[in-house]
Amino acid sequence: MPPISFKAIAIAFTAEVAADGVIRTILFGLFAHGMVTAEMGPEEFEKVTLTVLQTTDYVPWALALGIATTIGGGYLAARIAKLIPYYHGLAMGIAGILFILLLWPDEAGWLEYLGLLITIPVSLVGAHVAKTHMEPDPA
Repeated sequence: MPPISFKAIAIAFTAEVAADGVIRTILFGLFAHGMVTAEMGPEEFEKVTLTVLQTTDYVPWALALGIATTIGGGYLAARIAKLIPYYHGLAMGIAGILFILLLWPDEAGWLEYLGLLITIPVSLVGAHVAKTHMEPDPA
């Protein structure tokens, strides 16, 4: 098996997780419509979170943007590594699945299961896009 650049995987995965966090925070702020205040306690914040998740289009937007960041992660890993892009896309998908399983909730819903199913293929899409922008291997 050709060598995988763990440095490329670490950089791309960190960038992907950071992008997901920033995007979800901004997205939540947009959909919360000023319902969150600085004086809010944990129980009140939980109520607002449930309200946003149940009554807005937050979940579909979060899913779409999460897919985009996963494609970006596979792309970034492949571009940083410069060789064997599909292996790096696969490695990013595996890292994503391990991350999903690490944060697995007690009552998993359809979104968690969908995440497990599409993470590797979506990461490979990113690696494929990267390969189309890379020069051929000089082999």
